[in-house]
Formats: sequence, structure tokens, C-alpha cells
Amino acid sequence: MFACASCKLKHTDGPVCSACRLQYDFGCAGISENGYRKLGERKNVWRCPTCKSGSSPSLTSTSPMPTQLDRIQEQLNQIAFQLVPLKTLIEDVKIIKTEVSDLKVSVEMAHDTMENLTKTVADLDARVSHVERIADLVPALQDEIIKLNQDIEDRDQWARANNVEIRGIPLKKNENLYEFAQRIGELCDYPVRREDINYIARIPTRIAGAEKSIVIAFNNRYIKENLVASARKCKQLTLSNLGFAASGPVYVNDHLTLKNKTLLNKARTLAREKDFRYIWVKHSKIMARKSDTSPIFLIKNEKDLTKII
Repeated sequence: MFACASCKLKHTDGPVCSACRLQYDFGCAGISENGYRKLGERKNVWRCPTCKSGSSPSLTSTSPMPTQLDRIQEQLNQIAFQLVPLKTLIEDVKIIKTEVSDLKVSVEMAHDTMENLTKTVADLDARVSHVERIADLVPALQDEIIKLNQDIEDRDQWARANNVEIRGIPLKKNENLYEFAQRIGELCDYPVRREDINYIARIPTRIAGAEKSIVIAFNNRYIKENLVASARKCKQLTLSNLGFAASGPVYVNDHLTLKNKTLLNKARTLAREKDFRYIWVKHSKIMARKSDTSPIFLIKNEKDLTKII
């Protein structure tokens, strides 16, 4: 049972887009169930109508979170606009207060004028107080944005919980990715059956000419965890053992989001600089440990990198 990415209703079956990896019911996908079944292995490259039109910028574009973020961002922009004149406004208030004080002494008979000036000062004081109250809200709003961004990132990573990313296998004409998956399972002494795989495909890269990784989405997260654990122990996982003329290692890892990949690279760089012994990924989480006897901690964001000392 899943919720259609378009209509949000629960369904038992439907196609999965190879671009955004979202799942739709057959009606929203614009394809009949029978027609989808007849696609065979072409189901691995099927794309939803949104991705075909090129209007889907990312996996999280269907999430309701950006609407909430836009609203908060708009509030921040309004606050920032109001804060710009704050410094000048406060200085003006000080000057006006000084001038009003002098006028009270020298112009006692100008009662009407004095009343107007007093009212002006009071209005300015009220405006300053209002801006100061708004300024107090800024830290709370910033914390809320950070929390919402982390929630989105966690959801994106959770959607990849059943996935492994295989790097190091060069692109081959007319390649059979299922055969690669089964051969990797044999080398790791952990058989990979076709029926255990939801989909398998190479993923695009932003770097022209760069090697495209292979992503396998398993039906069961524990199959994925066991395969990754077996691959890390396997010394036979090489290109030559997969039937390539070239030599070199093949890597089987958790399928991390782009943000977590960047965070992992920064953590490893810092670990080398700070003589930090262990940085690894388990259950799609970045973990760190300075030595064999020191405690283990998670790295979920840039702030956590300060713990590597």
C-alpha cells in the first residue's frame, strides 16, 4: 500500500518514475495497468508525466514543505526590510528627544507645537518598540527553518533506505544491470535474486562524462543492509571478477542524498586533519569515532562537524 504522489490516495500498485522515484497510481501516471506490465524491462526507465514535461526539478518538489518554507522566508524578508532603517530610526529618536527637551525650556508658550512634537516622539517610540519585538522573533524563525530543512533531508534519505549505490563499474553497451547485481551477490557470498529487486538503474550525474553509478532499490531494507555489510568484507569485488578487462575495485554503499554525500566528504577530510580514526555510514547515517575507546556520535549537519576535534 502506498500514497500516490499526485492524488495522495492509497493504492496497492502503480508505476515508479525512474527520474524522481515517486510512485503513482495508474490513473495519475497516465498509463493502463496492462500497458505498464507490457513494458517489461522498460519499466526501469519509465518517467511520470511531470518528469517528461521537464517541470520536476527534484525529488522533493511534491512535498508540502517548500510552501511552508516560502511563507517563513517571506516573513523574514519583511522583517529584514523593517530592520534596515532601525539604526537610523533610533538615532533620529535620540536627536528628536534632545531637541524636544531644549524646546520645552525655551518655548514654553508654544503649547500646540510642543504637543505635536511630543506625539511624534511617542509615535517613534512605539515604532521602535514594534521593530524590536519583531527582531526578537528572528532567531526563532531561523531555528524553525533549520528544523524544516532537516526534516526534508531526513525524509529524502528515508526514501532511499532500501537502496544501494554501486560505484566503479564503467558503462557498457547493451549491459544487463540485473546480471551485474547477481554477480556482485555471488562474489560477496550473499545471493541477490531478481524478485528481491524493485528496480535497478544508472543514475544521472551533473558532471559531463562522469561515470554513472548504479542504484538498486530492494523490496526489503534488511536485504540491502546485509548486501552492504557483505560487500565491505569481500576482497573479490573487482572489475576483473565482474568480467571486465580493466582492473580496479567496485564499491557497494548506502545510497546517500547529495547533501549527506557532501557532509560525508567534509567529515572524512576533517578526520584526516584531526587524526580522527573512524568515519563510516551505517543504516544511511554518518557515524564518527575518534578511537577504539571513545564514544560514537552521529553527524547530521554542518554543526556536528565541530565535534571532530
